[in-house]
Amino acid sequence: MSEDRQDRPDALRVIACPRTHQRAVALVEGWPRGRILEAGAGSGAFALRLRQLGFSVEACDATPEIFQAGEIPFRRADLSKSLPYPDASFDGITCLETIEHLEDQFTFARECARVLVPGGHLLITTPNILGLAARWQYFWTGFFPLAPRPMNEHEAAPVHDHIHLVSYYALRYILRRAGLVIESVGTDRLRRHAAIHLWAWPKLWLETRLALRREPDSRQREANREIARHILSPALLLGRSLMLVARKPA
Repeated sequence: MSEDRQDRPDALRVIACPRTHQRAVALVEGWPRGRILEAGAGSGAFALRLRQLGFSVEACDATPEIFQAGEIPFRRADLSKSLPYPDASFDGITCLETIEHLEDQFTFARECARVLVPGGHLLITTPNILGLAARWQYFWTGFFPLAPRPMNEHEAAPVHDHIHLVSYYALRYILRRAGLVIESVGTDRLRRHAAIHLWAWPKLWLETRLALRREPDSRQREANREIARHILSPALLLGRSLMLVARKPA
């Protein structure tokens, strides 16, 4: 592969949706420039985008054979286990369309918190399984989009399989238990066909509010007000991907 190809993210195969990359760029542009880790780097296309933005970039993934951005420092890593970096190594971490492939998402979140500096940011994107279209499919089939049938339990799942799709509720809990604070929740694009299910909005709004108000812990009731704003937003009702930014408290 030529050096020119290695330095051009548009020349590498983008494994995540291109719109996810575009929106992720918009989210990280405001981060202070520093050392950033692209976790689950794939071909390295987004790592190159980060370098173009002025970050000092490193990358890791379980599949080094598909990483093509030769100028970016790379380490092989199982993201369900310890990350191969010291404490407080990075000012930011990006993880695009990867966490749904991990066996142990709690360990990954704790490791992200460990290697982030105080005040550092984490961006995670993952399929939005609480969107109206996904909920409707689950109602009828018991399966979410991108995992439309039972996994083959007679062999290990390929690395690209969605073995652990995670909802906004679960991802928020995982990150909060790792000590990270949620800063923003959004999506890469709205799905027009999901709008056909908006007829259920009044019932959905009422049942969501009632469920969140049943919380006996006053601290969690306060958090549930923010959760309600997120889960009832157009981004999560109609969005294709869940894009969540968290921060390690200073």
